Amino acid sequence: MAENIRIFTAISIPANITGQIVSHLPDWQNRLSFQKWVDPRDLHITLHFIGDTPVSSIPAIQAAMREAVSRSLSFSLELSKLGSFGREERPSVLWLGLKRLPDELLRLHQALGQSLHSGIGYTPETRPYRPHVTLARKYSATEPCSAGKLEELSSPFLQYQTAFDITGITLYRTRLGERPMYEPLAVAQFDKRKADSRQGSPLE
Repeated sequence: MAENIRIFTAISIPANITGQIVSHLPDWQNRLSFQKWVDPRDLHITLHFIGDTPVSSIPAIQAAMREAVSRSLSFSLELSKLGSFGREERPSVLWLGLKRLPDELLRLHQALGQSLHSGIGYTPETRPYRPHVTLARKYSATEPCSAGKLEELSSPFLQYQTAFDITGITLYRTRLGERPMYEPLAVAQFDKRKADSRQGSPLE
């Protein structure tokens, strides 16, 4: 029987932005009673969760990643305030959102989904794409995790630089029970020469 591994594609968070998040984690952890906090080395923005997949499919997935980035240009993202999924009384996930949702990210998400479908028969989710950085799971306090409280806790973080350039996409393997939990298997990088060429072109 072929070995299966649990994999997903994502945008990695660079070390300088991870450092900003880490510097605020103690305050967030003291003020927000989530049971499971993500290891900072595992911070990312998911593009597509592929799930349990035969190891033999990895080359086709890498080809799909290269195809997707060949149709895209590098771009920037900027992290924004804290948010949560679920009811305020018992949210399931704490996350950092994006200040805006760039068209380039949506196009990359769509292009990668199409390439994965062609390459391995992957079916992208039909619900709207909601990119975010997961920080913690399973809220356990008695008082609600209100939007106002999250806004207050976000304020110091947003005083710092939270923008970063996207240079490519990464394929990760999930290793349940280990820290860090996510192991990078492959990276597909944007063609920097194409981006430089566009930036150097006269305005039309």
